[in-house]
Amino acid sequence: MIAGIIFDMDGVIVDTEYIDFQILTQFICSLTNGSVELSEEEASLLVGSSYIRLHKTIKHLSGTNLDLSTVASQLEKFSQARYDSLDYLSVFRSDILFILDYAKQQGIKLAVASSSSKQHIREIIEACGIAHYFDAIVSGEDFEESKPNPAIYQATLKRLNLTPDKAVAIEDSAYGIQAAQSAGITVIGYLETRFPVDQSKADYIESDMVGILSRIKRLEKEGLN
Repeated sequence: MIAGIIFDMDGVIVDTEYIDFQILTQFICSLTNGSVELSEEEASLLVGSSYIRLHKTIKHLSGTNLDLSTVASQLEKFSQARYDSLDYLSVFRSDILFILDYAKQQGIKLAVASSSSKQHIREIIEACGIAHYFDAIVSGEDFEESKPNPAIYQATLKRLNLTPDKAVAIEDSAYGIQAAQSAGITVIGYLETRFPVDQSKADYIESDMVGILSRIKRLEKEGLN
């Protein structure tokens, strides 16, 4: 029986992972004056990680002499310029409401576990009108290491008062999938085909929320692995 569903946010609740990917590749290009071309494998390292890991990855891939705090502050300004004009409802995957409503009807607990800051998470889920559905919101900024470290998922399970065998996670990035699985949670991957991301370790992969809901109902009948 499934007693809890834990959602990543970027790339799952809202279709922002591809926007983030574009921002990050453009930012590295700006740091290097266009002299660095990322391989698919290198580009995949930019998706779904903690801020600290991301800043270190950008510094490594770009070869910049800037220190990490400067990389972080410049990236924040670069990203904010893009996000200031973004209407979150335009990237909201509204078919998630089928899952949220079903979960509430069935008494299934709901949570968000995202590497993003608490402020960013709250801003998005409130803009999308779904904040009231969630029993817990857990941010990667509260941990020394966020995804792929399983601590964020372990803490979310604790907040929901659930064991790993009673929950499923909805993830799209390799780091997120690894984090949830390391916490012992069954993972349903939200299919991404527009940029390189390794989703092969997910237990299941679905292309939309309707497919994910169907998978959840199937798992309720068949049982979690």
